[in-house]
Amino acid sequence: MEKKRNWKLSLYLSIVIGAGVLLEIVSLFHLDFSLSYLVSLFVFSFLAFLLELMPVYLQEGVAISISFALVYAALLLFSPYFAATVAFLCAFFATIKSPYYVSLFNASQHALSIFLSGQVFRALGGYELSWQNLPFYGAAVVSIVVFFISNTLLVGGVVYLTQGISLRSFWREKNSREVFFQHFALFPFSLLLYLVYTYIGYWGIILFFFPLMVARYSFKLFADTKKNHLQLLQALIAALDARDSYTAGHSSRVADLSLQIAERLHLPPSRREALEYAAVLHDVGKIGIQDSILTKPGKLSEDEYSLVRKHSEIGYKILGEIDFLQEAAQIVLAHHERMDGSGYPEGKKGEEIPLEARIVGAVDVFDALTSDRPYRRAYSVEEAFEIMENEEQGSFDPEIIQILKEIVGENRKKDVS
Repeated sequence: MEKKRNWKLSLYLSIVIGAGVLLEIVSLFHLDFSLSYLVSLFVFSFLAFLLELMPVYLQEGVAISISFALVYAALLLFSPYFAATVAFLCAFFATIKSPYYVSLFNASQHALSIFLSGQVFRALGGYELSWQNLPFYGAAVVSIVVFFISNTLLVGGVVYLTQGISLRSFWREKNSREVFFQHFALFPFSLLLYLVYTYIGYWGIILFFFPLMVARYSFKLFADTKKNHLQLLQALIAALDARDSYTAGHSSRVADLSLQIAERLHLPPSRREALEYAAVLHDVGKIGIQDSILTKPGKLSEDEYSLVRKHSEIGYKILGEIDFLQEAAQIVLAHHERMDGSGYPEGKKGEEIPLEARIVGAVDVFDALTSDRPYRRAYSVEEAFEIMENEEQGSFDPEIIQILKEIVGENRKKDVS
């Protein structure tokens, strides 16, 4: 199966690279080799190359490059062939340290995408329109959509052949919506570059490079803020876990498995982000519970158990005071609710319980059962699922349990191999 997939991947890469290289050869016959034209080509390619070296990484390893603003400005100012050449050169040299086929694929898919975008812009009459006319912007919007679709399909093909992720899942799971809107957020910069070059020339492009760097810095701040939020929360939970050696690492394991389930359920990035925060922080309310109760080696009394049951409400109150954790707070509040209504604090059941809370609740119990506790040894994976499906029958979402069993089984096979 792996050899078959590698064969298909090699064929796919060869087709895309071949099409990209052929496009560049054809482009040579459509370029003007006057000195001013070549200087413009060099300026656009070099500045786009610099920006390509500084992508902003979002979650899931997806990156967005501010170089799109320059490449699309080249499309507006010159022609699809000029823009394709700029795109090919900047992407190729930015990844030149990678294996040659990676550099050529990146350059080819970038050039093909912008070329198709430019041809659509031309077909809609964009080059005959003034930037002051509304139809000009209509043509630009459609061409940007074409660029995004082409880029997504070409990259998605590699993802499918290497990871088995369908294009539909790729759209849902890889921050594609965020990248889509970021391209439109960069269009005003492309338009400004278009106007600057029209009235000042390539010197204006060089001067405007610095505002582009500011834009890149703003994108990076946005992405880094999200990362810093999670790192801060993980540090908080690490401090909480340090109170009890038996639960150390519990929250991170719950978060990891919860996100794997969310991926199988194709939850969009925004919901996965809230789920990750909630999974990491699901036990934060235990900060209000005495250590002597949490680490008690024997069975808890009714009063002690009643206090422990309050941790989801305490966690909700703590997180509810933080703006970016509002959704996570709701998940934390409901993660001990059960499908049959036997949970707490509100006794919700079935679909009344948020899907994310059902995920965290099931994974929380599974990890607790398969971990040592002061009052018992860890259960085996098989014993844990037997307890969850038989002794606690009706407590958990059957679909989530089934997915959890599949993931745990796959992870165990990977560990063995």
